[in-house]
Amino acid sequence: MKQETRFKAKGGSALSSLRLEVEQAMGLKFPERNGESIVRFEESMEIPRAAEMLMRGLYRDPERVRQGFKLLHQETGSLLDILMPRRSRLREWADSLPDRPRDAEAFLKQTTDQLLIREQRLVEAERDLVDQLKECGLEDVFPIPLSAFGTCTYRDPNVKIFLKPIGRFAEILQMNPESLRLVVRVHFLFSLLLIAGADLDGQVYSRGGEDEVIHWLTSEYTFRYLKSQSTELIQCYQEWVKAWGGKPPNQNLINEQTCEKTRATMVFWRRQLNISWEECWQIINQVERYQALI
Repeated sequence: MKQETRFKAKGGSALSSLRLEVEQAMGLKFPERNGESIVRFEESMEIPRAAEMLMRGLYRDPERVRQGFKLLHQETGSLLDILMPRRSRLREWADSLPDRPRDAEAFLKQTTDQLLIREQRLVEAERDLVDQLKECGLEDVFPIPLSAFGTCTYRDPNVKIFLKPIGRFAEILQMNPESLRLVVRVHFLFSLLLIAGADLDGQVYSRGGEDEVIHWLTSEYTFRYLKSQSTELIQCYQEWVKAWGGKPPNQNLINEQTCEKTRATMVFWRRQLNISWEECWQIINQVERYQALI
């Protein structure tokens, strides 16, 4: 479903409410047009190339594993084809001894030889399948590129999140898919607001190029927002961030003083396109020390 999502300033929808909460948490606003906040936010059912391994799941070679199960099923069936008639005959002879002992002896020898051959085949098929299963695991899936879940474009700022990979990730980690979709939406809303939002004075600044800083700041603000929601959402978000190799959110951001300092640096950094985050942080520290002396 491709669309440019517009949130009316006084809209009552859940997404509009979420947009307002994100703006309040970061202290920025989405640009407006004709009195409406314009949030270019698309939710897509497509599967990006970056998500192909995730969609494949925990199996390196799903078709090979599938064939392994098929072979084991066949060998198990072949074994049962021998065992079931043998069991029936043994039950019959337990009630009434066979008329000709030599025929019974030949039957037992023949079926025993067949069982040994089939059992060997079954054991080999099972051993091969177990070896394949041992090779499969989360380490083959992680880390997952962030672009497998969504993209945030700096030029002509917009967001697209991919619902199928998000659902697949929730399935693999046995998460609540609704909770995961919510934390991903919140994360990318913060990311979009960070790179293209307007300051409270109405000036729009677009900052890109420092992906690591943008991902870190987005995670910090998302974590702070989710902290006020529920423990489940926090745990869900932490697992998701870990999956794409993001930095764990800094617990110190919960401290109001640190939060204000981070926000002041963020506002300054967005306006100074030629200054790195580290330099902006040092400048804010210097200003803070100077003010303390006054």
